[in-house]
Amino acid sequence: MRQNQNGFSLLEMIVATALTSLIGVWSATTWVQQSEDAASQAMGRWLLTVKDSVDKMLIRQADFLVGLSSANQSQEAYQDVWRPTLSELIRAGHLSASFSLRPPLGYDLSIRVLKPVGKCLTLGCKVEVFTIATPQASQYEQSGQVTRIGKIMSSLDGHGATVTPLSPQWIRGPNLQLANPPSPDMTSLPIGSIVLHSFHDSSAQVSFLRQGEKRDVHLGANLDLAGRLTAKGNIVAAGRVAASGHLQLGAIGRPGEPCDEGGLLAQSSAGGLLVCQGGVWQKSANGSGGQYIERAGFPCHLRDGVDIERRNPMTGDCTCPEGYKPYLISVWRFPFWSYNEFQTFQCVN
Repeated sequence: MRQNQNGFSLLEMIVATALTSLIGVWSATTWVQQSEDAASQAMGRWLLTVKDSVDKMLIRQADFLVGLSSANQSQEAYQDVWRPTLSELIRAGHLSASFSLRPPLGYDLSIRVLKPVGKCLTLGCKVEVFTIATPQASQYEQSGQVTRIGKIMSSLDGHGATVTPLSPQWIRGPNLQLANPPSPDMTSLPIGSIVLHSFHDSSAQVSFLRQGEKRDVHLGANLDLAGRLTAKGNIVAAGRVAASGHLQLGAIGRPGEPCDEGGLLAQSSAGGLLVCQGGVWQKSANGSGGQYIERAGFPCHLRDGVDIERRNPMTGDCTCPEGYKPYLISVWRFPFWSYNEFQTFQCVN
């Protein structure tokens, strides 16, 4: 009598093993592709965040980049504002402190600010910035794959462009087409490179004044200031200069010494006002240099029992200021000391 046999035949085992292997290979390939797609999408989002920080930097630094204002404290965050780094963008507050400096895929990042084009100081001009991600040597093969390029580009919301194997001489994207390299002073970008373009037009702000303004300012009406006006250079007026308060001169000259330009005014080192005439400081007009009283036998500063001030208020002594000469204008004697004679002198020039 024949017994029933249980189990699988050899053929059945071979078929089952083959199917299991195929399913395993298919699953592994799918998992690898899904991981690659996720990394590519993360790469695009990472680049988009960098571009957003570059846009903010461009707005803040636009006045300096186009030459409308001088450098200020905001430039201190950058070693070279024309080539900012991620660390500098974080330090400037355009990226969060926790932002990863390492991209999700093996790419090197560089940021290039191009020199402005146009009449920046009068009509305004444009400033362009390229954020460039170039694949590392280990990524050359994968970076040219259509699937990777497609995933990265789809994550950039139309802001990016890339170098493809079909046209390596061009950098193309939905809204951007540039020659490769994008600037004459740059080398050609390898296949798979990603380029994001930032742009700023300064024409809308060119009519406004700003701190550190470097242009000549022309106003067609009055300028009223509530505070103090300080000028480090010359103030030139085509009309009259009027002051409701005192006019204070800080420059000091000496009569007879050379001066720079006719019509200049200065204080005299000995008191009074000097005018530059013929290249020489001269006294503005004949005038009084004060007066003093001498009493024989007594020093000038001693009151000697007589309640009068004998010193010249302009020198603090019984002398005349520089450039003035004493002229005797009176001689008198005090009744009680008739043997002492008082002489009054007037200082004139």
